[in-house]
Amino acid sequence: MLAQWDKEKVYEQALERRKGKEKFVLHDGPPYANGHLHLGHALNKILKDIIVRSKTMAGYYAPYVPGWDCHGLPIELQLMKELKVTDKHKVDRTEFREQARDFAQKFVDIQREEFKRMGIFGDWQHPYLTMTPDYEKTIVNTFLDLEKKGYVYRGKKPVHWCWNDETALAEAEVEYEDDPGPSIYVAFPLHSPPNFNEDAGGHGDEKKAELWTSGSVAFVIWTTTPWTLPANRAIAAHSDEEYVLFEDSGSRKKFIVAAKRLDDFQKVCGFSGRVLDQTPGDTFKGAFAEHPWIKNLYVPVLLAGFVAMDTGTGLVHIAPGHGMEDYQLGAAHDLDVYSPVDDRGRFTDDVPEWKGVRVFKANPLIIDFLKQKGVLLHEEQITHSYPHCWRCHKPVIFRATDQWFLNVDHKDLRQRLLKALTATKFYPEFGRNRITGMVESRPDWCLSRQRLWGTEIPSKEPQKEPDIFDVWFESGVSWAAVLKNTKEWPDLTYPADMYLEGSDQHRGWFQVSLIPSVALEDQAPFKSLLTHGFVMDGEGRPMSKSLGNVISPEEIIKQYGADVLRLWVASSDYGGDVRLGPEILKGLSDNYRKIRNTLRYLLNNLTDFDSAKDSVPYRELPEIDRWALHRLQEEIRDARKAYDEYQFHRVTGRLTNFCNADLSSFYLDVIKDRLYCDPPDSPSRRAAQTVLRDLADALLSLLAPVLSFTTDECWRFLGQKGSVAQTDFPIPDSSLMDAKLAGSWKTLLELRESVQAEIEKARTAGLVKAPREARADVRVKGADIETFFKSYEKQLPTFFGISQVRFTRDESVEGVRVEIKKSDGIKCARCWIYKIDVGSNKSWADICARCAEVVEQWKKSNPATVGAKT
Repeated sequence: MLAQWDKEKVYEQALERRKGKEKFVLHDGPPYANGHLHLGHALNKILKDIIVRSKTMAGYYAPYVPGWDCHGLPIELQLMKELKVTDKHKVDRTEFREQARDFAQKFVDIQREEFKRMGIFGDWQHPYLTMTPDYEKTIVNTFLDLEKKGYVYRGKKPVHWCWNDETALAEAEVEYEDDPGPSIYVAFPLHSPPNFNEDAGGHGDEKKAELWTSGSVAFVIWTTTPWTLPANRAIAAHSDEEYVLFEDSGSRKKFIVAAKRLDDFQKVCGFSGRVLDQTPGDTFKGAFAEHPWIKNLYVPVLLAGFVAMDTGTGLVHIAPGHGMEDYQLGAAHDLDVYSPVDDRGRFTDDVPEWKGVRVFKANPLIIDFLKQKGVLLHEEQITHSYPHCWRCHKPVIFRATDQWFLNVDHKDLRQRLLKALTATKFYPEFGRNRITGMVESRPDWCLSRQRLWGTEIPSKEPQKEPDIFDVWFESGVSWAAVLKNTKEWPDLTYPADMYLEGSDQHRGWFQVSLIPSVALEDQAPFKSLLTHGFVMDGEGRPMSKSLGNVISPEEIIKQYGADVLRLWVASSDYGGDVRLGPEILKGLSDNYRKIRNTLRYLLNNLTDFDSAKDSVPYRELPEIDRWALHRLQEEIRDARKAYDEYQFHRVTGRLTNFCNADLSSFYLDVIKDRLYCDPPDSPSRRAAQTVLRDLADALLSLLAPVLSFTTDECWRFLGQKGSVAQTDFPIPDSSLMDAKLAGSWKTLLELRESVQAEIEKARTAGLVKAPREARADVRVKGADIETFFKSYEKQLPTFFGISQVRFTRDESVEGVRVEIKKSDGIKCARCWIYKIDVGSNKSWADICARCAEVVEQWKKSNPATVGAKT
């Protein structure tokens, strides 16, 4: 089928057919070209394909240009693994970049074929790659435009730093995991006293000052990063909170902590004593403390609103080189941005006590050192959420380095970003709050990286190892490199109608695309955002090799076929995490089989039907056929609405139920007698085939965006030209919808359920072995209901799947009462219905009169064919 699609240029022809129609552009977020595809790729790309196919079949001109992220750490690390290289400083930069280009291109080609095997339509011969010269040129030009307009600056600020990969990381490249680590309380001796209500002459409360300065007095800080203490340059207090001077009864030492934290402080540190005095936080303005061990280093006590009262002591250790809030507070007070840690996370010569020691290994050494100095009040191990590198999964550090940044508050950019989001549609809607909150609180964007493989940032001065752009910046300007590139992709539009990715991209690709677009174009690059969750196993656990629960798309396709994989995506409520395991796959396979069996039934009974000459006009159709067409219009209406709202699980759920409950279990079962036993050209059989053809055409079209391979196979079996993907969705025909008819059949179907329930009881009791052996004696109360049912009396045996039905009026019953009895007559060997006229035609002793007439006609038309079971 794939070869046929390529040969016939199905995607291209489908587009050509809609040339000039309203456009719908879904812009592809580029996956990394660094390995084979996993189920996350399948979920993402199949969702996109269902949307593009459904929009095309809804009449839109919907071009789809796939793309690949070809630069960055994921590709660089995978190549280094293949080359067995562990140190980036020991490779030839130029040679490695060429190897990385070849590596990325190899996996672009591999992934392209894997995506096509899933049935993904798109411009596969002309994708966008972030490593092409034109794309790289756009990256640089966009950066220069931002710099020219004042958004970009170079500065020394603390950033997330991966010491393992030796590079800065953006917010989107950090994942939080629970880690065990130290929790310590440290005393900073008071150096100069607080300001106690000085008067105009500079005189304060001397008695109070003496109380706070006599003896051993210390501010107490709490930290989970002992390694940052060498870089301490201040202590932060909250101006609006009360602080106490607490004296420990055992040691007679005095400690300063927040009043709200005193009880916890005593419990944790094992102190008991009394409060000597209390003062507001703004009293500490102008006070200084001594660094716990660095001689002659006196750190100021500064006032800050971010000091929390739910943990710690209400006093925060400030290291401007190792934390963003620390940096901001330090910048406001001209503190040194001090960070004595190198690229590999080791202390430099500035910290002789632990020179060359990696910071996390230095933690216990520093704790022991604090004990020796007599300033460690308490230590324990706690588990807390800590940032980790998204690639190597090692804990990261905050470290001040010289980097390129994008100022998200320049020219009121942050508020403009938020305004652009208010004009964006979200699917699901809760995504709006998620990304809005992230934009409101995000820091400036670190644009530079210290790695090998990526677009190099232009510099006025030659550099031995130039910085490269953050890979998120590269993919984030795809709107400029692709959507606005009318020379390469003239059919695309800016802004795109939709960006679609995983929910983690609220802080990733969605946000990094939004920022430069609003900064330079004053609009979002998308009109709508659709997000999906992550793939979990059947028990709701993340898939991982260690758990042994990984299932690859290739495995599923080999065992079940690509359409079962596509059905999984379409059947999932993708707004949350999506599960997949062996039992779920089995259920999906069963549902697929039900749909396929329904389609097979339709096709097998249309082999001798020519719509042009055999169709029966609607007014001449039996009532049950008109009911089936009414139900079909409802399904067309609801399926199209669900497609429009991107609720694909409603599409597959309703159509699966329609195939199973309305068709296979009822309508198709009822018309078997007409299809198999009435004369081939009889009006009754042709009427059924007329409906079957409408059902087949509509179902194949409505299911085509999901079951792309199966529906195309069936479409061609029907003798249709081209692919079903090139056709339009059916439009619900109001002239075929009959509410009164639907109401009548609702009543009949309820009676059918009652009859079938009684038949099961009769089978259990041994009265009948099969439904055809049964006769239903139905007693009803009231003339109206009797008249209604009797009008259908001749048709009801077929509707109920039995041989006979008798109606009587009985005013003693409530509503309807059904009793099952043995059928009268003999079983016809041809139609299997029990009838009293079996054998009435002497030439055909074991078949009924109707079947005998059909066989006689057949015999005359086909004299060489003889047989009672024809």
